[in-house]
Amino acid sequence: MGHPAYKGPGAWWGLRGYRMNAPRHPVGRVPPPGVNTALSSGALARCLLGLAMLALALGTVPSVNGIMAGGETALPADSPSNRLDPLGAASPFNAVGALAINSSGFNYRGSGVALSPNWVLTAGHNLDFNDDGQPDAGLAISFNLPGWGAYSAASFHIHPDFTGFGNPSIQHDLGLLYFAAPLPTGLFFPALSCELQLGDEVVLVGFGRSGYGSYGYTTAASLTDRRVGRNVVDEFTSDDRGGSLAAVFHYDFDAPDTAGQAGGSLGNDVESLIAPGDSGGPLLVGQGAGYALAGINTFTEGYGGRFGDFGGGIVLSPHLDWISGVTGLLIPEPSGVCLLAAGLLFAFTRKKTFL
Repeated sequence: MGHPAYKGPGAWWGLRGYRMNAPRHPVGRVPPPGVNTALSSGALARCLLGLAMLALALGTVPSVNGIMAGGETALPADSPSNRLDPLGAASPFNAVGALAINSSGFNYRGSGVALSPNWVLTAGHNLDFNDDGQPDAGLAISFNLPGWGAYSAASFHIHPDFTGFGNPSIQHDLGLLYFAAPLPTGLFFPALSCELQLGDEVVLVGFGRSGYGSYGYTTAASLTDRRVGRNVVDEFTSDDRGGSLAAVFHYDFDAPDTAGQAGGSLGNDVESLIAPGDSGGPLLVGQGAGYALAGINTFTEGYGGRFGDFGGGIVLSPHLDWISGVTGLLIPEPSGVCLLAAGLLFAFTRKKTFL
């Protein structure tokens, strides 16, 4: 997911992956897509599933807190390596995978979340690199799940109201990947039954870059390094077609010296922001012993992963009918109340002004 060169304050950055062949992004090529290295041992798969279920039941998660790390010298101490999800196939977030994307001979990276054994949801712009609102001709994508393997998508679908990133809008930026060969058994698919609210503490998951909020990115995006972070929903943008529904969510990356203040940081080792490579990853809210999928991360605004930058994406609830119509999945009506699991998230409400 990467983004183009900074366009100035107030400009949106799509977090579409690196154009790996381009000299401005010398971080290496994506491995060839479509290599299936899924676990072959049923006993091992059941063991990993049991560990993940135990983690959810006990209200525990990997000892990771964010995608972008906090300040390098602030306390509590933090670093990009502290943000990694080490549990692989046993992770409560094991349905979130990395996208290895090839379009017109260029390789990119992104993130996505499995909704079922045959469907993955991501950002629409991960399928549309010429920004015409349609999946690119000859597009090839593999979905990489740590601890399981890589799986090749058979077909692609973009939301009918998406016309290309920022062309003219960043709204409706959703895409679906279909897998003819089912994804592995044992994935924890997030519920599709949550209405996102202002002040919700949310979980961000993706495979993008990391670094320090003090000065920005220091690592590359990856097909193997899943990171998990938290932030708080600060603002909504309404539907650009004149409706009153919340269409886009926004959150900011607060500096650690604002911790404890109204609308301040969740803490140096907790507060985080998405980065290039995280586009298409989920925005999750704790629900019971698991998570509900409330949005898809698609953009940043600011100076490249520094404190004071903003992130955001697409509110999912207005698009559930489209998802159900394409996938055939039965989706319950979204609930206005999402219960936060003890030990996973802490429910509270706060509102900050979007700058």
